[in-house]
Amino acid sequence: MKSVYFPQHGGVSSEQSLTQDLVDEQIKLFGMDVFYLPREVLQDNALNDTVLSRYKQFYMIEMMLINVEGFGGASSLSLTKFGLKIDDEMTLTVSKRRWKQFAAAKIKTTIPTRPNEGDLIYVPMTNNTYEIKYVEREAPFYQLGKNYVYTMNCELMQHTDNQFETGVSELDNLKQESYGTWITLKSGGTGAYIVGEKVTQTYAPNNVSAPVTVTATVSDTRPLENKVKVTYIHGDQNFIETGNAALIGQDSGASWFIDKFSTFDIDVDGFDNSENKYYEDMGDLLIDFNEGNPFGEFGNMGDAF
Repeated sequence: MKSVYFPQHGGVSSEQSLTQDLVDEQIKLFGMDVFYLPREVLQDNALNDTVLSRYKQFYMIEMMLINVEGFGGASSLSLTKFGLKIDDEMTLTVSKRRWKQFAAAKIKTTIPTRPNEGDLIYVPMTNNTYEIKYVEREAPFYQLGKNYVYTMNCELMQHTDNQFETGVSELDNLKQESYGTWITLKSGGTGAYIVGEKVTQTYAPNNVSAPVTVTATVSDTRPLENKVKVTYIHGDQNFIETGNAALIGQDSGASWFIDKFSTFDIDVDGFDNSENKYYEDMGDLLIDFNEGNPFGEFGNMGDAF
């Protein structure tokens, strides 16, 4: 049995408090302010699959970058079937006491009282957003019988169909850096769309009695060209070119009919060579789907065997 005259776990509360003070001071001196965005998961009621990740809260807190020789990861670039992928990784540490006293009291996380896997960290220094992949809660391992920091292994976030609704333009515009679709409007509409507002179109599809509503977020406008750029397109259908259902701006009240909309007309910010339609047309020329099957039943190749 351990001696009763010495602390059970190797340290007393005063020593643990001093160590925690030193850790907090080091992070404040040599760390940086970052934005922590907890994830809100929207799930399918049938299979509990994650349908959408939404970020509506944020908290600024100091964290210290552990990487001192550049980003981590096996390789900064990797080749996938979708093209080149940037594998930048980052390791950040945050004080447990600071997290409990401030962040945990301000924001709601899936697992309370600690950072969560799947949440995001926006780093103003690199102007990038990183997703937390793993949270280490016991390193360094029980110094003086206590743990003092959370260490988070993060990877560069892959932009998907996430929603950012924090109310801070710097954070809400993160997704708009990825892609958008231009809509050409018919002349004669009223009002002007506002960047950041939601737009809706409600119509009844063919052979369907119940109307459907399609929503999106305005990311850019070109009033002189009668064009509006949208992202975050949601709904059971897609926008359609019709003179019976207008595109309504929820904040501006703008109302215009759609003259031209195509999911091929995707514009990637910073890249003028998006050629979705070109590649689709070229693919149709390379593959002839009218060819018969010479190994199938009689008649596939006409009257000849």
